[in-house]
Amino acid sequence: MDVKPTPRDKGLTLTLRVTAYDNGMLELDGVPLHDHKKQSPVVGWLAVSEVISTTISEFHRQVQTRTDKIDMEGSA
Repeated sequence: MDVKPTPRDKGLTLTLRVTAYDNGMLELDGVPLHDHKKQSPVVGWLAVSEVISTTISEFHRQVQTRTDKIDMEGSA
């Protein structure tokens, strides 16, 4: 996961990298998410979607905190 400010610092950009290998292994940002030899491929895809949704939820929290901070500074 990579969170960076936009070029003119007007927002944030979240980058996630999902890798699906030919052997069925799935990684999110280089972290394996399931044992592809012992589990159904569906388990891996569910794990990817769960981690992504949790990450987006946290990203939303960070964006909201940033927006609230900017609003507070603008009203001071």
